[in-house]
Amino acid sequence: METSIWQEFEQEVMVIGISNTMNVENFVDENSLTFPILFDPGSNGGVDGGETYDLYYLPNDGSPYPRDFIVNTEGILEYANNEIDIAWMIEIIEELLDLTDIVLGDVNEDGALNVLDVVLIINIILYENQYNEVADLNQDNGVNILDVVILISIILNR
Repeated sequence: METSIWQEFEQEVMVIGISNTMNVENFVDENSLTFPILFDPGSNGGVDGGETYDLYYLPNDGSPYPRDFIVNTEGILEYANNEIDIAWMIEIIEELLDLTDIVLGDVNEDGALNVLDVVLIINIILYENQYNEVADLNQDNGVNILDVVILISIILNR
């Protein structure tokens, strides 16, 4: 989890560990963990979980620990598993992050950044009034004149 998920996707995802015991320092040190480990409120510190454990209980699904969840940016659970499956988790993360060959600014997806893409971005701004991830060159979650300026700058500097 530390190297394959947290360190690989540190800028794009949040990894949080939740422990049912307050004394996790040795475990963290032994495993060189750098992601945050939080205490599960309501836990008695024994084998029973606390409030988080109870909220995400997975009956008849293997061992009670560890539990791995992937939640998307809308708060929807995309993955839940009691047994760690790094390959499956990475596949889901890459799908959620849309790590495909999308080129920002290539609105018509023709493989070239040119005046046609500029016109399409202007049309999005003037007429569609909706978000378009490919047209959002500065990734500020909005499509506006700044994206047009960035695209023109890219085209002129090629």
